[in-house]
Amino acid sequence: MEIFVTKDEKGGTCHLTTDSSASHYGIPVLRIDGEDIDGDFGPADIIGTAPSIIYAAEAVAGWAKQPGRTAEEIKAARSFLRQWPDGPQV
Repeated sequence: MEIFVTKDEKGGTCHLTTDSSASHYGIPVLRIDGEDIDGDFGPADIIGTAPSIIYAAEAVAGWAKQPGRTAEEIKAARSFLRQWPDGPQV
C-alpha cells in the first residue's frame, strides 16, 4: 500500500506506505523522500531540525483531518497513528 500525503516546493514527497522493512503487520510508516529529509518514520519520530520540528504523527493527523480524504486514506492514517496511543489521533 502506498498513499500520497504531500509534496513540498522542492519536489520532496511524503507517503504512507507498507513497502518498508520498518512496516510490520500491514501498518504503514511515513516515508519522506526529500532534499533535506529522507527516510521512514513512525508516529513518535521527530522530523526536521530546530526550530522547525514536528512529530510524524502531527503531520499525518493534520493531513488526515483535511476535507476530502477517502475512507482508505483515513484507515491508513488511523492505523499509523494507533502505534503511538499518547499521540494525536483521528
